[in-house]
Amino acid sequence: MIKYTRLNKENNYYYFKKFIYFFDLILLSFLTGCTSQQFILNDEVARFGKDRKYVDLNYTGDGNFTDYGRKAGIFRFVLDLGLVNLSEASVSKFELKGLPEVEFVCYLRIDHPLPTLGKPKDFEAGNSVVGVSLEDENGTQVFSEKAPLKNWVWSGSVGAPQSDLYTHKTIFTPEAGKTYFITLKKNKGNLKAPKAEFLLMGGGWKAF
Repeated sequence: MIKYTRLNKENNYYYFKKFIYFFDLILLSFLTGCTSQQFILNDEVARFGKDRKYVDLNYTGDGNFTDYGRKAGIFRFVLDLGLVNLSEASVSKFELKGLPEVEFVCYLRIDHPLPTLGKPKDFEAGNSVVGVSLEDENGTQVFSEKAPLKNWVWSGSVGAPQSDLYTHKTIFTPEAGKTYFITLKKNKGNLKAPKAEFLLMGGGWKAF
């Protein structure tokens, strides 16, 4: 009788230790998983190249496409479509093929400082009308904008020698795998207009 009780106690102790061992393993795995997840910066943020959400990204359209990496808070992806001559009338059309599926803003970066408040009063090309339109590969219009530069939104860094101009219409999110065509049009040039660049910028882990 005593021997039987002793074996039961030993068996109970053995199973108890086994239970504690497996419990510790499960707890350790859980804590390790949480810790790993906690220190992966922006784990759910869209990524480029070998990053999980952009494994097939390969821009092959016009312009110079740059990815500043997953650590970029804003403007991770920049597409430079080149210089724009605002001093003469012209029409320029570009193919956008392979853009990542993030929100892009189409900017005119002009050689004029950003004012401290509001819009500049000494900008002599404010009445120059610039049109920007975007359509997809099926000919469906995504947006169309035409407005004098004085009505565009002025953005950038105060004190910088350049300003980035856009409107609320010149914003779009491309569909993955879809080709787009963007047109920049100036019906009349302005000899007082400064140099400008045509840029598309978007993405970044701070972007929504």
